[in-house]
Amino acid sequence: MIEANLQSEEGGSPLKALRERLGNISQEELARRLGASVVSISRWERGAKPMSLTVPQMRSLVRELQSVDWDIADFLDRASAHET
Repeated sequence: MIEANLQSEEGGSPLKALRERLGNISQEELARRLGASVVSISRWERGAKPMSLTVPQMRSLVRELQSVDWDIADFLDRASAHET
């Protein structure tokens, strides 16, 4: 499992920013694409729980990031901007 805190510099979620860059897809659609539950996506976006992904889910996330010209480093930079 890989975990990340998902608070961006603006206080918003990089995961939500990704959904917006993917064409304002719903949490349900992102959950389907990543192989996660909608509840997990919601919790990760709110920062209620750290993001925890299996290797296949991480591969799916990387694929989605690449489709909007982000790499994993860009995403993790946004995710770690407010780590204390």
